[in-house]
Amino acid sequence: MEIVIEYVFLQNLFIDLMIFKTTELVLKIKGRHYFLVSIMASIFALILPIFNLAGYASFFIKILFGILLTNLCFKFSSFLSFIKIFLVFLFSTFIYGGVASFITQTFGEVTMFILLAGVAMAYFIVRYIIKFLSRRKVVQNFCYDVELEIDGKSLSCKGFLDTGNLLIDPLTSRPVSIIGLKLFSKLFGESGVFELLTKKVDVKKFKLGHYIHLDTVGKGDKVLAFEIDKMVVMGKEIIDKPMLALAYKNFQSYEMILNSSFV
Repeated sequence: MEIVIEYVFLQNLFIDLMIFKTTELVLKIKGRHYFLVSIMASIFALILPIFNLAGYASFFIKILFGILLTNLCFKFSSFLSFIKIFLVFLFSTFIYGGVASFITQTFGEVTMFILLAGVAMAYFIVRYIIKFLSRRKVVQNFCYDVELEIDGKSLSCKGFLDTGNLLIDPLTSRPVSIIGLKLFSKLFGESGVFELLTKKVDVKKFKLGHYIHLDTVGKGDKVLAFEIDKMVVMGKEIIDKPMLALAYKNFQSYEMILNSSFV
C-alpha cells in the first residue's frame, strides 16, 4: 500500500507542476514556489478522500484550496487579474486531469511512466499551441496593407515589418524589402518564375536588375534585386522607386518583408 501511495503522490506532483507551468505560460507571468505548492497539492489530493465528504462539500473545499494555491504561486494586482489567473489554473487542471483520466479509462491500469509520459506529451502540445498563437499574434500586429505599382499595374498584398531587415542595396544605397515567389509571380507572371528558377532570367528585363547578397554582411545567397515604380504602406507611407529583392520561398501569413526604415 505504501508503494501505491508513493506512486499517487508522484503522479499528482508531476501533474500539479504541469498545471502551474501552463498557467504561467498562458498568462506570460512569472510564478513562484512551484515545487513547494505542488507538494502541498499532492498531499491534499492524498488526504481529502480519507474524510469521505459529500460531492458538493468536496468540490467546495477543492475550489478553496485551489484559490489558496493560486495565491501562493502568482502575484496579482487586482481582483480581476486574480480571477483571470484562477480561471486559467482551473482550465489547466481540467486539461491534465482529463488526459490522466482518458489514459486510465482507455488503457486500464498503466505504469506510472506511461501516465506521466502522456501528461508530458499533452504539456508539450499545449506549449506548442500557445507559442504558435503568440507568434501569430505578433505577426498580425506587424502586418500592413501594401500596394505595389509597376508599369501601370497595381497589386495589393500583406507586408510584415521586420525590425531586423536592415538590408541596403549596395548599388543604389536604398533600403530593400524582400518578396516571396508567389508575389513575384503576380508581378511578372509564372514564366518569370520559371526563368528565374532555371537560371535563364535576363536581369536586364528588370529595372535596375542585379544580384545582391540577402544578408547585410555580404555573405549568404545571392538574390535578384530590382526597382519598381512605387510602394504605398497603410495607404499613407509612399515610397517612390523602392528596391525589392526576391527570396526563393513563400512566406506564411504575409507576402513580403518590409524594410525596417519604411514604417
